[in-house]
Amino acid sequence: MAKKDVSKAVTKVKPDPNPLIVPEFMSDEEILGLDLLKQFIVPPFIKVIQKSASDELLKDFSAGDVILSPVNAMIAEIPRNNRGKPIEGARTSFQVVPILFYPEYLTWNPIELKGSEPAIRYRTVDPNDPIVVKARNPQLRKEPHPVYPEFNIRHVEHLNFVVILYDHPLGSEPAILSFSRGEWKSGSKFASLIKMRKASIYACIFDAVVGFRPGQLGDWWGLDMCNPEEGSPWVDKELYEKLKKIHVEFTEYYKEQRLQASYEAITETDEATTKATDDF
Repeated sequence: MAKKDVSKAVTKVKPDPNPLIVPEFMSDEEILGLDLLKQFIVPPFIKVIQKSASDELLKDFSAGDVILSPVNAMIAEIPRNNRGKPIEGARTSFQVVPILFYPEYLTWNPIELKGSEPAIRYRTVDPNDPIVVKARNPQLRKEPHPVYPEFNIRHVEHLNFVVILYDHPLGSEPAILSFSRGEWKSGSKFASLIKMRKASIYACIFDAVVGFRPGQLGDWWGLDMCNPEEGSPWVDKELYEKLKKIHVEFTEYYKEQRLQASYEAITETDEATTKATDDF
């Protein structure tokens, strides 16, 4: 069966058709209450819906759909037949341009303590932090919880890419695309593809292809990053100059430790990959 790319067909945004447009009655108002928030830059997060997602999300989306969190706007939708099953051979993808790459290291609390303790126990971008070695060593990634030793905390390396959606109805505001645990290899491949271009990171266009991950203990959905199947792999000169400025801006945010990824958006993916692979 021929592959079908539905990325250009995705125009719907749920649940609000215009989630980012300020209502008219607010348009002339002074913007207040953001002074402290400006200390941190928290871009929206590109999230792949898992079958373990919340009931609220599964009312509007299906496993395998890709959304922009927290506005819950559809980026790419898995095509399904009249029985709700994914159509075999259909290729669901969207395009991104990476702006900045940075790793971050997190200590996650045990899944078993969900609801009683925060999911994230500790986080750092310091490459000299002791948990960096632990996160990169399969023998050290797991440690007994200090209070509940029957459960393990996990030290995890997150490969984070600040990207823009390219030629997409949602526009081109920076967002976070993060790879960890069962998706870490996909993120590592993405980093390699960028380096192979031998050009500035913000000059490069890539396909993000939705992929199903079967596992012995379970399954999940992820993203495979590829060179474009169609069209140019490069941005044009006008966009290049615009993205260069954004790259410089976000690099400063990172150096100032003001850039933060909202990892709560990928909790279901992390849980799914942990259960399915018993890894990371």
